[in-house]
Amino acid sequence: MIQKKIYTGLVVEDDTLKVARIKVSGKKVSLLSIDKVRLVEPLKEKKAVKAGQKENVFDNVDKGGDDDDDELIFGLEDDDDDDEIGELDLENFEDDLDDLDFDDLDSGGGDEIVDTDMVNESETPSSNELLLYNLLSSSDPKRVDLGISVPAGQAIFQILKDVDFSDTKKKDLKVIVDDRLESLHGVSKSDDFYSYSVRDDGALLLTSIDDEPQLLTLLNRTDELYSGKLFIHDILPDELLLLGLIRANYDLDENSITGVVQFGESKSRVLFLRGNQLWIVSPIIVEDIKNQRFLNTVFSKILFQLDTGEVPNLDRLIICNNSLGDEAVEFFEERFQDVDVAEFNFSDDLFESENVNESSIPAFTTAIGAAWAASGFKSDVFPKISFLPSYVTDRQKIFKLQWHGFLLLLFILLTPIVANHFYTQYASEIDRLNSDVSTLNAQIRSLEPTVQRYNEVSAELSQIQAQLTLLGELNQGTLRWSTNLDLLNRGFNDVNSVWITSMSPAQGQNMELNGYAMYRNRIPQLADIFDNATLLNVRSNDIREEEVYQFEYVVKDFFEDENIYTPESVQGIRELTQE
Repeated sequence: MIQKKIYTGLVVEDDTLKVARIKVSGKKVSLLSIDKVRLVEPLKEKKAVKAGQKENVFDNVDKGGDDDDDELIFGLEDDDDDDEIGELDLENFEDDLDDLDFDDLDSGGGDEIVDTDMVNESETPSSNELLLYNLLSSSDPKRVDLGISVPAGQAIFQILKDVDFSDTKKKDLKVIVDDRLESLHGVSKSDDFYSYSVRDDGALLLTSIDDEPQLLTLLNRTDELYSGKLFIHDILPDELLLLGLIRANYDLDENSITGVVQFGESKSRVLFLRGNQLWIVSPIIVEDIKNQRFLNTVFSKILFQLDTGEVPNLDRLIICNNSLGDEAVEFFEERFQDVDVAEFNFSDDLFESENVNESSIPAFTTAIGAAWAASGFKSDVFPKISFLPSYVTDRQKIFKLQWHGFLLLLFILLTPIVANHFYTQYASEIDRLNSDVSTLNAQIRSLEPTVQRYNEVSAELSQIQAQLTLLGELNQGTLRWSTNLDLLNRGFNDVNSVWITSMSPAQGQNMELNGYAMYRNRIPQLADIFDNATLLNVRSNDIREEEVYQFEYVVKDFFEDENIYTPESVQGIRELTQE
């Protein structure tokens, strides 16, 4: 049976390292253990390690300069007044590791759930690297899957809501981001030190950091000591880890405004959400949580946002990493009586922690969020932001095969064998088909002269048809006029005493006739000559002292049957041209 993978979340808060271990079972996250370990010394900010370069665990050994800090990473001190450093006995290094007391850490074996506070343990390793090495080894000596965070206050957030960036091209978006970063930091930022995403509402969430997270630097050094595989799946700011957890565990109304108070030992922060989107990130609150004024300071920061109008109202207040317990909840309930105030609670449908002390969980919210993000469970609730450097991603790329991978590999190996089998089986059929193809090619080559002659005849026939079409059009016009004129000639001879002075085309196919008649009664007789004719007017005139009658006809149709213009000989030509 394949064992479910365990994910570990690590977050640093001042001089304390908070650890949470989870596993995903179906559609639920199971909390296995939470630990709190005091670091040997607080982590100091330092510039990021260059991409693809590991910082050696021995790089922190003083080379004998003028600095006062002459203590080696393993706790060896220089007792020489001439600044000479004692040699490190590498031969006995393995014996030193065997003498270390690993009982200070959570055993983490199997699925046993342990809830331990290790801050006050009397015996601790001599360096942060060894402390973390002990933690990783006791968790799993072969492999540890991690999610870590950028501590609260170290990430800078810019939320651009005035423009809809949904349709902005990636290249143009990169220019906008670079301009914003350069105006904020004064210099351009490496890709590993900023991350951005376009939200569903079209706003741009841009997050940047000044240096590589100190915890990542410590992990890089510890990786040289740890014999197993160390996988860092994601690095997110504390603020975005909380945002993802709230989205996963709460149903937020689209128009509601939620305040999120993030408690820390010495640094705290207030976030405001509109619906499930990050809306305002307040400045960091530098106040010791043990200070009596701490809660009043947080309250004043929230009140300031309400007074300035940036936050028009407050519907809910969620307290995260609440190490003060009911005291904090009651404090804010008294001051925000119309607001739903509560500490962050995981949904029972998604989260279970059977054997962990429930009262200890609120202080580890961010650590659980780091492990949750690393597991990929409901990954869509977390913003598409990550500060996992490219060099870490590159060194973690390995060829991983699960059962379906092995099955695919087996198929690849069997493919040539199966293909050869079918080729042999159908070889005779292939030969027969090749022979048929050769025969058809020979027939095609023999018919090529016939096809060529056919094309020549088709071209000649097309020319003849074009000529016949032209001839038919010419004959049609000639026959029409000769037939019409013949009708006029015969008709006027029968009527007598009538003559035509002009004949001209009128509107459409009509023909206009003008003429004179000696007798008025002869004019209506002309209408009988045509199939459809209209007498427009009759006027009397004197010509050579004789009264004559001037008339005007419009002839619409000379004949009832139009086929009279197309005799059989012409119809034959038309049939030929239409074939």
